[in-house]
Amino acid sequence: MKYAVYSIIALAVSVFCGTVLMKAIMKEKNSGKGKRFLLAAGLSVLIFTMGFLAYLLPYQKAEGTPVLMLEGKAEVKEERHGKTSDIACKAPEKSDTAIIFYPGAKVDPYAYVTLAKKLAENGIDIYIIKMPFHMAVFEKNAADGILGDTDYEHVYLAGHSLGGTMAAQYASEHETVEGVILLASYPTKPLNASQRLLSVAGDNDGCLEWDVYENKKENWPKDSTEVLLKGGNHAQFGTYGKQRGDNEAFITTEEQIDQTVTTILQFLHQTGE
Repeated sequence: MKYAVYSIIALAVSVFCGTVLMKAIMKEKNSGKGKRFLLAAGLSVLIFTMGFLAYLLPYQKAEGTPVLMLEGKAEVKEERHGKTSDIACKAPEKSDTAIIFYPGAKVDPYAYVTLAKKLAENGIDIYIIKMPFHMAVFEKNAADGILGDTDYEHVYLAGHSLGGTMAAQYASEHETVEGVILLASYPTKPLNASQRLLSVAGDNDGCLEWDVYENKKENWPKDSTEVLLKGGNHAQFGTYGKQRGDNEAFITTEEQIDQTVTTILQFLHQTGE
């Protein structure tokens, strides 16, 4: 619903700008060059806005969301913290550890509920951020609200693909974040020496830029762990189906998510969680 509001606002702005420019054209007394400039400017604004919306509004929807919301012991509900909304997956008992999760670009946040619920059922609270236009680049600081409203002893930022990159960028600027969990992603800025990093990727990922991934290891802190899931791909960290450009996986989505959950829990338990 929130994203529909954004699109309506963008369309309203384009219509307003176009109307103002057309009125200016009608009042333009000088013929020729002035009118052509204003007309070109108006059309440019309209074309840019329509292209902007055509790219951002489509996204990959989650599969089986209603069932996922009802099954299991973990509490799943929508919350709002600060400027952003999220899907909170809470452990059956009070937890001292939270993961704030940034979804992949143009992916329904509910696609990560399966992953989050399995972690929550093992004692970890998860907050999946609902990003504007389903793009974390528009709200890099989305974790602010949750950090301001909650009081966990251990907090990790996590994310898938572009979401992971933005989560890592946020963590690099906030030393209170204990560590970063990246799924098919990499940090573009050096993390703090005191932070920990877990990098999980499928070895058959067709979307991850592997050369960039390797180069960005220079930004990993000393305490870093890398796990490559045999037969995994890019999309199967969530439940949203196939992704353009990805390779076929040799394991199922359920297997990839289960292996990811096990890996994350092992990583967290290394600190005595």
